[in-house]
Amino acid sequence: MNESARRNHLSFQAKVLMPVLGILVLLPVITLWIVNDYISRQVLAEARQTLATAKNVFLDQLDNRSANLLARFRNVVTDPRFKAVAQLRDPDTMTAYLRESWEDLHAEYELIYFTTANGQVLPGARRDPAITYADFEQAAAVLTRRALGGEQGAGTISLNGRAFNAVSFPVFVSDKGPPVGALTTGIRVTEADVQKLKTLTGTEILLAADAGVAAATIREPDLPPGLMQLITAPVAAGGIQRTPVAINGEHFLALSGDYQRTDPSQGFRYVLLSSYEARLLALENTRTTLIEISAAGILISGFVVWYLIRRITQPLLDLREGAEAVGRGDFSRRIERFSNDECGEVADAFNRMTQNLQGSRAELEKTFQRLKATQAQLIQSEKLSAVGQFVAGVAHELNNPLTTLIGFSELLKQMDLGAKERHHVEYIANSADRCHKIVRSLLGFARQHEPERKPVKLSEIVDAVIEFLAYDLRTSNISVQKDYAPDVPRILGDAHQLQQVVLNIVSNARQALEPFRGDGKITFATSSAGPTVRLSIKDNGPGVPPEYLSRIFDPFFTTKPQGKGTGLGLSLCYGIIQEHGGNITAESRLGAGAEFIIDLPAAVDDSGVVLASSRPPIDVALKPKAGGQSVLVIDDEQWILNLAEEILTGEGFSVDVAEGGAAAHQMLAKRRYDIIISDWKMPGLSGVQIFEDLLAKDPAAARRMLFMTGDVVNDTFQNFLKKHSLACLSKPFSVRDFRAAVARMVEAS
Repeated sequence: MNESARRNHLSFQAKVLMPVLGILVLLPVITLWIVNDYISRQVLAEARQTLATAKNVFLDQLDNRSANLLARFRNVVTDPRFKAVAQLRDPDTMTAYLRESWEDLHAEYELIYFTTANGQVLPGARRDPAITYADFEQAAAVLTRRALGGEQGAGTISLNGRAFNAVSFPVFVSDKGPPVGALTTGIRVTEADVQKLKTLTGTEILLAADAGVAAATIREPDLPPGLMQLITAPVAAGGIQRTPVAINGEHFLALSGDYQRTDPSQGFRYVLLSSYEARLLALENTRTTLIEISAAGILISGFVVWYLIRRITQPLLDLREGAEAVGRGDFSRRIERFSNDECGEVADAFNRMTQNLQGSRAELEKTFQRLKATQAQLIQSEKLSAVGQFVAGVAHELNNPLTTLIGFSELLKQMDLGAKERHHVEYIANSADRCHKIVRSLLGFARQHEPERKPVKLSEIVDAVIEFLAYDLRTSNISVQKDYAPDVPRILGDAHQLQQVVLNIVSNARQALEPFRGDGKITFATSSAGPTVRLSIKDNGPGVPPEYLSRIFDPFFTTKPQGKGTGLGLSLCYGIIQEHGGNITAESRLGAGAEFIIDLPAAVDDSGVVLASSRPPIDVALKPKAGGQSVLVIDDEQWILNLAEEILTGEGFSVDVAEGGAAAHQMLAKRRYDIIISDWKMPGLSGVQIFEDLLAKDPAAARRMLFMTGDVVNDTFQNFLKKHSLACLSKPFSVRDFRAAVARMVEAS
């Protein structure tokens, strides 16, 4: 190797170490970015929620302030003395009366004056000489005009950079006739008022009037430009504007809006500031911790990888030096054996080569090939160790790939595999089956069902609910104990309604247990006594106060905080149990938990004999006989088509597949099929549209159509299936389910 090549040569250590270190650095960076982005959005979302709540409280308090002012001031205009003075219609007498009455009014009133029917303002009394009666009358002109029209007026006004609550009452001297004038007063919104509002809303508050700050809980000589923009700029469409601002290094989310602002003199601008500085500090601490942990992990991992690579490559370096020595004719050179792995074997082979050059060349070539394989395996292992997959989606979006996973894993289990591969396939099948049960459970609770009474076991009802709530119970540290008595008779009931009863009771128990203790427990027990079957649901939570037990099943009665419950759950449970001819009661002791006891009549046959708990065995559908029947499978997912074709072809069917409704429409126009299997919803032509078109052209072929879907079947599609006596196979389905459905279609045809 010449000098230039040596300078450009990248060692094996570097080739392996650089990608590994790059991945080790990249993964924490991506993780940190995702966590930082998520938490930042959560921080702003919480601040927005706080501001929304604060705004509602703030506006309610302002409305209450105006209402209270109306209530307090209404007695003044109805005072007989005041009416007598107003009837005189003498300005001096009215002014003197108002000044005399000023001392009797509440100390917070800013001014009071009387406006005659022809618009003349008669001064009364005022607190601040800088506020003239004429200016106040001009600002409150809308309220005064309303009062002179015979209606009381209340609102907010802006004057001289201050905000006021103002009211104006019509003054009548007789029961008939128009008012003789209007009595107007105002209360200034002060710093003390906004401080009270701050306590109620939990936010900083600024009130702006005439483009200036009228009152505020923040005292800063220079407000930031972003905040001044909220004070002066017009509010965008919708009436509310949110902007992040920083004041003295503290971060706030500001919400601005206009309160009763119809023109510059009416109402005022308000700005609510919710601080999220503490959340940002927590985010910064989290970021710092992640960086420190990631840096430590990178250093440790880098050192370990470097050590392992050096350990592996050191014998190669020795081998290179020995080969160069042999090339120079130094056959006395020996290589020290460092380990008992392949590299050690290479060393032995090289040492033997120096004794027998001709034989050692072949051995060296063989060792070199093994070394290349080891190197390739090492690189591939490092790549695979850095690759991860993340799968997300909602229940119905999982059904198509889950159907494929279940189907092909079952087909793989039927093949001649080695023990290791079969073990892996079993893992796949078991995991897919678990996902299958979870999705089926979710879809079962999501579907809408017509009430249907049939024999069911209470233990199966409970098991379905426990499986549905397994994650919530596990993350709430709540254990479940089942105490099912043997040979409990079945009951005649609607399974989904009874599941709703158990679901409501268990959900209430979980909400009570979670904040009460960290080792919650819910016990389910079934028993029977004669013609009655009993289900007991007991928890070790805080219990129900005795005064609430008698009302616990009343509609709209709830002990939960406002917004946490409607009070209808247990009432609906009571109604469902009553409709089933049973009874539900609650027992509780404070600190010892609550117990709900449900008694239901056991199911009986036509002769009055109680039905046993065992069910008849489920008929296993026969496999379709391979007779060359033609089948058309329609779906917009290629993997579903591949799975169906694989299964049906193996059963001896002649199978065609169509990816989408349009392709199926063309194929149906050219050929008649014995069985048609179609997805319900597809882009373009749906399965229903294909059926309707086929029904018009070939009713017999339409009756041999089998639907499949991964969506929740709605009422419209259920009615459609009942109307035409059609079947629908829900995804995800197993190979056995698919074969059974096709077998039923073959038997029906």
